[in-house]
Amino acid sequence: MHTNMRNFTAEYVYREFPKWVELANGEKILVHNEEEEAAAVGPAETPAREALFEEARSLGLTPHHRTGEEKLVQMIKEARGE
Repeated sequence: MHTNMRNFTAEYVYREFPKWVELANGEKILVHNEEEEAAAVGPAETPAREALFEEARSLGLTPHHRTGEEKLVQMIKEARGE
């Protein structure tokens, strides 16, 4: 039987790790799991930032999830009338 390799198919299986991540200083390193990635790049959100989001939401604001801490503080002050 003749096999036509042009029609070859294989099931795609996504694997997140290992992957390259960029450090704050611009250096790139290879990480092998979530723990290594968290240790290398740090947590996604700081507790202070999360608290600012909660305060903004309690004031009726709907900040974008990527809004920075400085902008959040400014939005909260404006909402309070400061």
